Amino acid sequence: MTNVILLGPPGSGKGTQAKILVEQKDFYQLSTGDILRESVNSGSSDGKKIKKIMEDGQLVPDNLVIKIIIDSINSLTLKNIIFDGFPRNLVQAKELDKALLQKKLQIDFVILLDVKFSELEKRIRQRILQSSKKNIRGDDNLETLNKRLKVYKESTEPIINFYQNKNRFFRIDGMMDIKEISEKINMLIN
Repeated sequence: MTNVILLGPPGSGKGTQAKILVEQKDFYQLSTGDILRESVNSGSSDGKKIKKIMEDGQLVPDNLVIKIIIDSINSLTLKNIIFDGFPRNLVQAKELDKALLQKKLQIDFVILLDVKFSELEKRIRQRILQSSKKNIRGDDNLETLNKRLKVYKESTEPIINFYQNKNRFFRIDGMMDIKEISEKINMLIN
């Protein structure tokens, strides 16, 4: 069983690369964003809270995200997992390591899709243009992107050191095209 974390700022292509791994390598994509959006779409009390937090470009509280992720991990049996959008801070990274250790598992690869922030705005604009009105993500707008980038710099970047110290960290140029990035990821995990 192989466990991979994809890191990178919003719009860096984490979801795209995760989907490729699902199709090509029999990974289960554990997408925090998708799980949170499902909660929002459910209209539940938690979903309404999460919606407001996401629209403000903030991170959903650790305790709620960790619970959702651990519940998802516990429901899986012998499956390669790609973590897309999790962990987003040091607390979440440490809790994930603890949860996996209890199952005698670990994170095998932490892959950062390194993208220039100036490029991210172009990517988000393109994603908005290509999405049908029905499928557009509520958090895909430039104001929210700028807030999410600020949160990323403050909260997510510190976990890079955490994983670098465990010698499981790899940086990939996220400015390459999708196929090239996918090939680099495959070379790493094979």
